[in-house]
Amino acid sequence: MGSVTTDRAAFFDGVATEFLQHYRRGPRFVAVTGVPGADRAAAADALADALRAEGQTVERTSVATGMSPDAFRESVVAPFRAGEGVLVVDGEHLLEDAFHGFWNFSVWVEHDPERDADWSFVSTGRKDPLGAPREVASVMFDDADPERPRRLFADSC
Repeated sequence: MGSVTTDRAAFFDGVATEFLQHYRRGPRFVAVTGVPGADRAAAADALADALRAEGQTVERTSVATGMSPDAFRESVVAPFRAGEGVLVVDGEHLLEDAFHGFWNFSVWVEHDPERDADWSFVSTGRKDPLGAPREVASVMFDDADPERPRRLFADSC
């Protein structure tokens, strides 16, 4: 199966449930990133709202373009680690090697209004030009229709 489409609220409720199955306690960190043109901030806000609806304490922040991993660690991660809750972060390049070790869970947002519902790099036999960021994401989805996000699967099953 290449993708699954559902309404926005149900989609983010499902992502929140998936996250909480594995990460129930302690300080937890979620990255929301993706391709240019994707609305990463809206996705992060929707996930944060879904987690709050599940009774979680959630903080939201964005990583400024060009912020170094060291600056992020010092100004955002270190203060948050002392508490209990979920930090949902959106920004560019959050799944690249420099930021990779911060996250318990990650969301990759695509934005391609022309994509066929069964499209994937596996089904087309094409190599993913972005490589590792998509390969390490916990969840991938397409936001071309913001009210009906389409979950994408990168595996060949």
